[in-house]
Amino acid sequence: MSVIKQAFSSLLLVLLLAHARDARTAATSSTMEDTCKRFAGGDQAGHDYDFCMKTLGADPESASMDAHDLAVDAVYIAMSAARATGARIARLQLAETVPARRECLNKCAAEYDVTVRRLSDAGSYAYVSGSEHLQKAQRLLAETLGAPLRCDRAFTAAGQRSPLTSTDHELDEAIGLAISIV
Repeated sequence: MSVIKQAFSSLLLVLLLAHARDARTAATSSTMEDTCKRFAGGDQAGHDYDFCMKTLGADPESASMDAHDLAVDAVYIAMSAARATGARIARLQLAETVPARRECLNKCAAEYDVTVRRLSDAGSYAYVSGSEHLQKAQRLLAETLGAPLRCDRAFTAAGQRSPLTSTDHELDEAIGLAISIV
């Protein structure tokens, strides 16, 4: 009889631990969903909500993050997007032979260098937490908004077509998401 009681107690303990783990996962997953609903203005069926869930969900650990960690993660996701565009611009610079386009690419490269530095600083401030640090993070994030547009304007002013794609322009959405969460 005691073997049956031990087995039953063990089974009960396993079930309770599994339930507690599922409750924690649901609560933190709910944090990401709530964050994305706020970002989308409450519209769970809109583009902003889908973008937020896709962007934050790209990090497998995001489902278990609290709001502060999601804010820091969003900043680093934006920084990663800026780095990727900066690297693409650097590759284009190497291959460009037209002087006007090369000059535009140089301006874009400088723009993205500054953007990545500001996003890195914003991530550091967001990581530390505290209202003063979060305000500094928000200010730095706001300063980075529009990097793709400023790059496009350099090409337009030179009468050239911008090489930036819609993917490069998602940087502003990622920065907007980070600002919203921070």
